[in-house]
Amino acid sequence: MKKQFSIFLLIFFVSVNINAEISGVSIRDLTQLYNHQIVKILVGNKLFGHYDDGDYQGPVEEIHYKNKDYEITANGITYRGKWKTLNNEICYKQGNWTDFKCVLVYVGFNDGMKLYFVKKDDRGVVYVAGMIYEEIYKSIKL
Repeated sequence: MKKQFSIFLLIFFVSVNINAEISGVSIRDLTQLYNHQIVKILVGNKLFGHYDDGDYQGPVEEIHYKNKDYEITANGITYRGKWKTLNNEICYKQGNWTDFKCVLVYVGFNDGMKLYFVKKDDRGVVYVAGMIYEEIYKSIKL
């Protein structure tokens, strides 16, 4: 398993895809990452992707630091705050937020290896589905 995950990381860090839109991918075709996998992939790398949450649609860059700080640049604005993993999710808190907001992280192999950030759609106490709002298609080691 460790060897497979190391190969996954190697492929992920050298893969490049110039597709600028979130491709029509189904969550059912993706694999959810766990806390330690999320940390291993995100920390110490600059990530490049495409963001589409309905309000903003366009390129995004992210850096997750070992000290739990993060920077996300979208639409020419850099947002800074804290991050953590909790219950196999990545959670973010910007300076003016009162609480952390958590999302799921998936990996897929649609048109090359990509990471996907997924907002949960909760209905009652049961997680039903989610909306893919960010696709990461390139990573550079810092």
